[in-house]
Parts: sequence; structure tokens; C-alpha cells
Amino acid sequence: MKSVNAITKIQAVVVAVVVIAAGLGATLFLTQTPTQPTLERIRIAIGIEPDTLDPTAQTTTLIANIMYYMYDTLVRIQDPEGKVVPGLAESWTVSPDGLTYTFNLRRGVKFHDGSTLNANVVKQNFDRMLDPKTRSPQRGVVGHTRIDKVTVINDYTVEIKLKEPFAPFLRGLASVHSAMISPTALQKYGTGLVDEPSGSGPFKFVKWNRGESLILERFDEYWDQKATIKELVFRFMPEAASREAALLAGDVDIAVLPPASDISKLKQDAKVKVYTPPTQRIIFIALNTQWGPLKDVRVRQALNYAVDKNAIVEKVVFGLARPAVAPLPEFLIKNTKVGFYDYNPSKAKQLLAEAGYANGFKITIIHPVGRYIQDKQVAEAVQAYLREVGVEVELKTADWPTFVASVAQKTLEEQIQSHQAVLLGWGYWLYDPHPQLYGQFHSSQWPKNGLAPSFYKNPRVDELLDQAAKTVDEEKRTQMYIELSKLIWEDAPWIFLHVQSYFIVARADIKDLTMQNNEMFFVTYAKV
Repeated sequence: MKSVNAITKIQAVVVAVVVIAAGLGATLFLTQTPTQPTLERIRIAIGIEPDTLDPTAQTTTLIANIMYYMYDTLVRIQDPEGKVVPGLAESWTVSPDGLTYTFNLRRGVKFHDGSTLNANVVKQNFDRMLDPKTRSPQRGVVGHTRIDKVTVINDYTVEIKLKEPFAPFLRGLASVHSAMISPTALQKYGTGLVDEPSGSGPFKFVKWNRGESLILERFDEYWDQKATIKELVFRFMPEAASREAALLAGDVDIAVLPPASDISKLKQDAKVKVYTPPTQRIIFIALNTQWGPLKDVRVRQALNYAVDKNAIVEKVVFGLARPAVAPLPEFLIKNTKVGFYDYNPSKAKQLLAEAGYANGFKITIIHPVGRYIQDKQVAEAVQAYLREVGVEVELKTADWPTFVASVAQKTLEEQIQSHQAVLLGWGYWLYDPHPQLYGQFHSSQWPKNGLAPSFYKNPRVDELLDQAAKTVDEEKRTQMYIELSKLIWEDAPWIFLHVQSYFIVARADIKDLTMQNNEMFFVTYAKV
């Protein structure tokens, strides 16, 4: 059996090297620090309200970030090396064929409702994750569908056997979709959505005031280092200007994604501190490749030529992004630039005419508000650019729960009736190219099975994605991702826009607010 160190090297092949080389890293919780004075409360203004507090059903990084305050996973991803390290499992081994993972669990771990962790609880959680009745749009991405069976060896040892090797499996176990829910909550909710979280994380759920806020409090029986914050309050404020105003007025302590146009002003304000780390999130317009004009690759390429990405980066998101040059952040494929659609409206018109749409067509794009940097303004910019080449765009604005329901829980036919394109951001927090690409471009991930609203299907891309997931050789795996990225770029199932930075502003006196390069941040051990 292989040691934990050997497993890390084998299972995190691409990401570990790329992350280290790029100077990036990830951790799902802060490294322990000496005990700090306790703060009473930190108030955080965010632009969206959760659509669910069930970790298995998560669809977006910001809400998954909140889940990590309340839930733990068997393993974690550690900063700065980006390696897999123990979580609720103290250690593990992997069989030589890469199919059997055996986990040794921590003893004495308590859930927020007083129940305790053991191997039976782990098995119950995986049984729920694997049940088709459980809402889990990412089960195929994080590797749950590749699990053959879960076996309890003894009270604190559990074995997971896979149907086939899966290179990023340990990283999938660090995902919030693999979080452990208390046995009491499992019995209460079954395969239904968990409304009142009960995990084993550093904070426990107190109250969800729908439309207003989510309140958490410190869990004093946490198995790891106790948090320095007594209470966390997440306030839902869709308008970016309102989040900024609340911060400057002292009504909140942290504002997530304030107006990008104010970044210079905020950097000059001594009362606040601005954080703008790079991220893995690519922003794009997903084009429904099964609908009318968008079935033709020439039309999809035309829409890419019609939009000036450089201008959007400079004038709409105020430099808090860089134009996309691949269908994922390029550092995940050794900084390979796959391509770039220059701004060329004449070329766009030519391609539209060749496809039989010289007079354009009408299309509806749905977009969220308050989720991504200047999301509404980006949608309006795309609308204006497409109008210049004869494509009339109706914009449909939705709050986050409505948006998620429209994109993730509607069939192909239902989506065509509602909209034919989606402004979306995709950035998986596991630092691996597999979820970045598989989750959007494998044909098994069409809604409602997944979160791929372009309804894209290319048999060669499917084949390469499947092969890469099983390949542990770093170089071979990377080359597969580069090849399929080029195929995707030519097929143009998206209007490729930009890779955004994150943008958070906090009170200047808050120390040890940890920002990560996957859009997650933690105040677990913050102090003033």
C-alpha cells in the first residue's frame, strides 16, 4: 500500500506542479496560529443569497466558501504547496492499482448537534451522495460517480473502492460536495435538501433570515483550533454600491465585490484594505449549441469575433481580469495559450452571412446580478457588441437562486424556451484541470445532471476527458488537456470573455484575513 506522501504525488499530478511553479496554492482552512484575542462579530456583505445550505448541492464558490465554515471533509488542500493533507481522516493508503482507498478517521470529532464521527457516519454520507435522488449536480465532476462501494472496516476505518482509477479523486474528497453531515441530520433530511446545517466545522449554523442574512456562531467543541471570532454574519446585498456604502459606513466589516469602478478610490482610503488575488474563474457566455443558429460553429465563432474582450477588461471590469486565451485559466495547463478571438466585426458578419444569417437573429441571454465583477454591465456590453453585427439580444436578469434554478434545474427544452445563452463564471476550487473542463464540456454534464448550459457534445472531447481523468502521468495528462482545450476553442461553445481577479475590501484593522487564489477567504482566526 502506498503512503500518504506517495498518494499526494500520484493523485495531484498536474496541479501540484503547476501550482508550485506558478507560486499559487490553496488551503481549505487557515494554518493554525497561536491563540488570539476573541472578536465578537464579523459582518460580511455578499451579493447573492444561498439557493441551498446543503453542501452536496452546491453550485457556486461563494456559497461553498460559507459551507466550509460549517463543514469538514476527509482531506484538505493545503497552502502554499497545494498538496492534499489530512482532515477528518488522519491518514490513508491507496492500493497499487489505484482503486482502493482506506481512510483512518480522527477520534473524538463532534458534530454541532452533539453526535460523533465514525466510519458508519462516513458510509452513510457517501450512500447519500451516491443516491440519484440526492441533488448533487457535481457528483460526476468530483468523482462520486466513480465510486463502486464504501465499506466499514471498523469503527474508525473506512474503505472506498473505485470502479476505475481517477487521478483527482483525493482532491474531489476535499470538495465541499464530499463534506460530512451529522448522522442526526442525515436521518432527518434523507435525500432531501439540508435546510439547517449540522457539520463539524469551526462555526455552527444559527439562523437563515431569508432575503436578509445568514448567522453562524463559533463551535467551541471544534476538534481543531477554536476560531477567534464568536459570530459571523453574512448579509445579502445584491447591489455592489450598497455593499461598499455599508462598509464605509461601518455597517459591515467586509464587502465582497464592491463596484469595480471604485477600486482606485478604495485603495487610497486608509480605513480599508483592498484584496485582489488572481482566481481560477473564467467568465463567458455559454451558447446553447443545440438551438437554432447556435448549432452552426460559424455562428458561434462569429459571436466571439463580435465582442471586444480587451475593451471589456479595461473599461467594464476596470482591469480586474485578463482576456481568456483558453477555455480554462491557462496556468492549469502549463500556461499554454490556446487561442484568442480578436475583435473583428467584419469577420463576424462574414461568418454570419456564410451560415445564412446575414440579417442576424434574436437571442435571449440570462445573467445573474451581484455574483461576478460587473456581471450586469458585462452582459450589457456583450448585448451592445452583438447588436453591431445584427444579433438582437434580450437580457434576462435574475437573482442567484432563480438563476441557478434556470440554469441547473431545467432541461434542454425548458432552457431553449427560457433563454438560449447564459452569462456564467466557472472556477473550481480544487486546483485541477479536470473539474474546470469536465464540468462544462463533457456531454454527461448537461443539466439536470450537471452544470453545462452550452449543451455541448464532441465525442473526441468526451474521450480525452475520460482518458485524462484516469491518467496519473503528469505530462501525458497535461497534453490531453491541451489537445481537448484546442478542440473546444475551435468549436466555440462559449463566447470566451475573461479570467477575473477577486475583489474584496475589508476594514483596515482586520488582520489574518486569508485570501486564496480560488475565490475563497477565511476569517476563522482573524484578529484586530
